Amino acid sequence: MRRPSPAHRATAVVRPAGARGVARAAAPLLTGLLAASLVGCSGSTVEAPAAEDATDPGCAAVLVLLREVGDLGGLPRVASTGQSTAAWASADRSRQVVLRCGVPLPGPTTDACLSVDGVDWVASDPEGGPPWTTYGRAPATEVAVVGDVPAADVLPGLGGAVSALEPQRACS
Repeated sequence: MRRPSPAHRATAVVRPAGARGVARAAAPLLTGLLAASLVGCSGSTVEAPAAEDATDPGCAAVLVLLREVGDLGGLPRVASTGQSTAAWASADRSRQVVLRCGVPLPGPTTDACLSVDGVDWVASDPEGGPPWTTYGRAPATEVAVVGDVPAADVLPGLGGAVSALEPQRACS
């Protein structure tokens, strides 16, 4: 049996490395094609930009638990575009709920705070309206709505998933 020459072995090692190089070069093109295909399906998805800390491992835990939430506030689950996001919407998109994990943590505040099933939510609206952001849990999760969707119809359904994140502070 004839042994391959050292040059032949080097060539065999170079080919797989070259294939990986081609795959790396093609990745941006494939990402662009995927993004273009999502734009073409915009009727079936909800635009939800990823938050700054969307890659936090805590967001992955929240999103895994959100798989259990099919309907929310009478709205069916729909696809969303950003990492660590989830959405529920009416067919005509006049009513939507969009969750984004990894938003900036709210600091001490005098904003309205709602405690729902052991999860504290800060409301940017003095009347307790949306968007709502978890308080005292990292990473923070924000819930925004379009249309008339009350907190009582939304926040209880999200508490189980957000409870995966340990509370570090509570509203007083």
